[in-house]
Parts: sequence; structure tokens; C-alpha cells
Amino acid sequence: MWGLKVTLDAPYFTSFRHPTTTSIILSYSIPPYTTIRGLIANALGLPRDYFEIQDWFKIGIKLVKSNKNRELAKILKLKGSGKRYTRGFPSAPMFREFIAKPQYQIFLVGNKEIIEKIHSAFLMPYRPLYLGISDDLIDLIVEKPSKVKDVQSDETWSIVEGLHAGCIVERIPYKFNKRGKNIELEYKIVSIPTKEPIKDKLNLVEFDGGEKVWVT
Repeated sequence: MWGLKVTLDAPYFTSFRHPTTTSIILSYSIPPYTTIRGLIANALGLPRDYFEIQDWFKIGIKLVKSNKNRELAKILKLKGSGKRYTRGFPSAPMFREFIAKPQYQIFLVGNKEIIEKIHSAFLMPYRPLYLGISDDLIDLIVEKPSKVKDVQSDETWSIVEGLHAGCIVERIPYKFNKRGKNIELEYKIVSIPTKEPIKDKLNLVEFDGGEKVWVT
């Protein structure tokens, strides 16, 4: 079993839209699993709806910088025919929540061939890489792939499924499931540690350097 650690640094801002929000578009605190797979698919040059990637590897997520720096921006809406626009608001104004200068770490676990393939793609991506909104380009720090192992531990700074004290709790998109002709979005409820690690008896993966992470 092999692992890859990548630091994602948004130099300006980013936003991970709650799909149920409308006139006020709120953001998740961390990039959802679906967003991370989309980032990797972009690096590999895969089609947007290439759902097979969901079974290639497991993902761990860690919030590095505090997500307290948030901004609510009003979106300018113009009305017109497509050739000419004027300012006007026939519908309600829209607002989008942005996270300013966030930093995350993602941890990928899979077989050696897949992990090395993703590592190479991050170093020389097929398409420009962004996180959240397509305008939000990111800087990556990509570490070398290494062997990892399953361990039990009493604490971790990574997100963990379920409810844990002292954490931000969010229900974030996990994967897409095909139901006949329909595609359904599956969610996971996760706890995001901010001020102190999650302390519980946990099944984790230990990366090179001793960092222990929950992956799924």
C-alpha cells in the first residue's frame, strides 16, 4: 500500500458550494471528496464524468490554515440580450461566500502504480489545476510517494467520519452513484479539527514521517 501527500495552497480565495444554497451561496470548510477527485482527474486529463476514478484510491483531508477568514461577496447581475447588458436586478441579488487564502493537505492511498501515476500528473498536469471555482488556481507542494501502513492511534489532525467534540461538523459530498439512468450524490458527515486533534481510538494510515490520517 502506497501513499502520496499533497499540500494545496490557494493564494487568493476559493469556494466549495453547498449544492442546496441559492441566493446566498455558502461554502464548505474543506474541499469535498468529489472536488479532490475532480482536481486529480484534471491533472490526469480524464473526462469530467469519469466515475471510475472513485475506486482508484482512498482520500484523507487535513485543514492546515484556519477557515475563519471568510468573505461574503455580492455578485453583479446584468440583464440583456447577449449583445448588450445593463445593470438591473429582475431577480434577487446573489451572494457567494469565499474562504480567503486557505491551505489544505490531502493524503492519497492506493497501489503503487496509481499513486506514482497521480504523482507524475501533479508535477506535469494535463490541464491547469484549480480548486473549487475554475478561476481559483492553486499552488501545490507534492511530496514523493512512499509506503504507508495501517495503524491504530488515539488522536489525529485529519478529518474523521462521524461526530467528535470540539470540531466543525459538516455533511460533505463523497461520491457519485449511478442508479439506472440517474446519478445520485452520496454524502459523509465528518468532523474537522481546528484547535486540537480529534482524540479517540481510531483506525488510521501512517505516512512517511509518522503522520497518522483517517482515509476513506
